Amino acid sequence: MHQLGRGGQYGRMASSAAAGGPRPATSSWWSAHRPTAAIVAVVAVVAVLIVALAVTQGGAANAESNGPNRAVSVAAGPVATVDFQSVPGQLTIVGSSGSSGSSGSSGSSGSQVRLTGHLDWHSHAAAATETARTAGNVLYLTARCARRSPCTENYRLTVPAHTAVVLDQPSGHVTVSGLDSALRVTATSADISATGLRSPSLDATITSAHLSASFTGPARQIGLTLKSAQATIRLPGAARYLVSQQVTWGYIKVGIPQSASSSRHIDARLISSELELLP
Repeated sequence: MHQLGRGGQYGRMASSAAAGGPRPATSSWWSAHRPTAAIVAVVAVVAVLIVALAVTQGGAANAESNGPNRAVSVAAGPVATVDFQSVPGQLTIVGSSGSSGSSGSSGSSGSQVRLTGHLDWHSHAAAATETARTAGNVLYLTARCARRSPCTENYRLTVPAHTAVVLDQPSGHVTVSGLDSALRVTATSADISATGLRSPSLDATITSAHLSASFTGPARQIGLTLKSAQATIRLPGAARYLVSQQVTWGYIKVGIPQSASSSRHIDARLISSELELLP
C-alpha cells in the first residue's frame, strides 16, 4: 500500500486515515433518499410527477449512426433525484439553475428533467430499449442493449436546480456541468469530466476509468473508490478538509488545506490508482 506524504511521497503502506477521529460515514445522503420497495409499489398514485416518453424509430441510420437508431425525448418533473442506468457512448449532463425553460419547450420546463438524443444499435431488429418511471420522488431512466447486439448512446440530460443525479455508466465519455445537488457516479472504462460543480457531495466509484471534477464552491462530503483508475479533484478557496485514505498500491497527492476537526470530509479508497486533491 502507498501513501502520499506532505511533499508528495510515493511509498507502501498497509492503510492510513487522517488523525482526529473515526472515518466519516459516506453515502448517508443516498441511503436516506433512495426509495424502498414499498414506495415502488405505490408509484402509480403519485400525481405530482408527469412523465412523457416520446420515441420514434427510424428504419435507416442517421448521419452519425452505422445502423438503426431510435430518437429519444423524455420530460418529467419535478423530482428530487434522477437515477440513470446508461449504456456505452456519449452522455452530457447539464444542471439548469434558471426558472425559465429552454427554447422550444412548453409548460414549466424549468422544473423538468429532460433527456434527448438517440440510441443506436447494430442489428436490424429493434435491439435496444429505454424506459422511464417514477417511484416516490425519484425518476428512473434506463437504457439497455439487447444480448449480442451492442448499442451506443448519444444523450443530453438536463436537470433543474436542486436535483440530485445518480449515474451508472458502463463505458464511454461523460461530461457534467453546473450541478448544484448531490452527484453519485459508478463507471467502468469511462472518461468523466465534471466542471462548475456546486454539489454538496460527490460519491464516485470508478474502475479502469478517469475522473476529473472541479468545484466552484467547497463540498461537504466526497467519497472516492478508485480501482485501476486516475482522478483529479479541484476544490476552491481556503476550506479545510478531513482527508481519510486507504491505499493498496497507489498514489495520493493532497494539495488542499487539511484539518482533523473539519466538518468537510474526503474519504478515498484506492487500489492500483492515483488521486490528486488540488486547489
